Amino acid sequence: MTGLVSWIKGHQIISFFLITFAITWGLGFSYIAVYNGNFLLAPLAFLATCGPALAGIIISAICNNRPKQGSKRTYWTAFLVAWIVSTLVFLANNTFINHAPFSPILVVLTLVTVVPVAFVISMAYSRIPAVKRYMSSLIRLRDVVGWAFLALVLMPALILLSIYINSLRGGQPITALSFPASGLALIGLVAVKFFYQLFFFNATGEETGWRGFALPRLQAGTSPFIASLVLAFFWAPWHFFLWQAEGKPVFSLQYWVEQYVGLIPATFLIVWLFNRSRGSILVAGFAHAAANTAFAFLPGVDWFVLAAVNYVAVFVLVMVDRMWKRLPSNHPAVHGEPFPEVE
Repeated sequence: MTGLVSWIKGHQIISFFLITFAITWGLGFSYIAVYNGNFLLAPLAFLATCGPALAGIIISAICNNRPKQGSKRTYWTAFLVAWIVSTLVFLANNTFINHAPFSPILVVLTLVTVVPVAFVISMAYSRIPAVKRYMSSLIRLRDVVGWAFLALVLMPALILLSIYINSLRGGQPITALSFPASGLALIGLVAVKFFYQLFFFNATGEETGWRGFALPRLQAGTSPFIASLVLAFFWAPWHFFLWQAEGKPVFSLQYWVEQYVGLIPATFLIVWLFNRSRGSILVAGFAHAAANTAFAFLPGVDWFVLAAVNYVAVFVLVMVDRMWKRLPSNHPAVHGEPFPEVE
């Protein structure tokens, strides 16, 4: 066991990808079961989707070299609050977006199902110093309000721009877009969908791991440009069992080419926001959730046009920020030893 711990400490990036895929792919069968109506396995599917975050938490805990700090009461209070809020967000989405009937059984199942998400959020108050330091930016909005706002509007704006450009090519006019509601009701639905995406699992399950843990360690040894390509390479196949459960043609080469064409610029955009916000997991989560929320309310997106728009945006950001150059070693989005070794 000591040898394994030492290996993980010395190979944190490799360990991250191994543990992430072991959790998500190991529980991949649960996605198919849930999509086939076996909702009792939903807790396993939620655990699977938190794979990247759990991998980062596990490795951070292993690499911690400081005694526990803080009180158990503070941590358990944080967990309880996260548990209640996660439950409310899930039920709101199920009621107002999915139009599913509300029942006591649903509440009980939801309380069990959202535990992995509540656990991930509560780790921002972990008594393990290395874990708390790693997770703290998931809940910290202070000092990143401007970047959080940009993260909210950037990807939806690019999606809208692609729809407009496509309309000039003879596609659906942007004025012909239809929505399930209007006015305050539409704003409410968008808010419910956004918070659902944020909690399940764009910020908690994914960005906490991909950007929060893996990216700073990759950027400790290479440029944001190369780090983005590495993350995109692993990000796509991580979805394999989820996409299979959704009925996507996951055994088609063309499908994977299309996914990579779309995910590569998305990765660069989120990496850029993460770095610009000085390593904010919350900002990365906002960008990811805002994009998925926009897709839910803006049908008729031409993926070829959107990819073209995204690649132009990425080209501009890469050139302006010179993303082929490594960040300074003291940059908050570059991993360094969090604490000196304790003698």
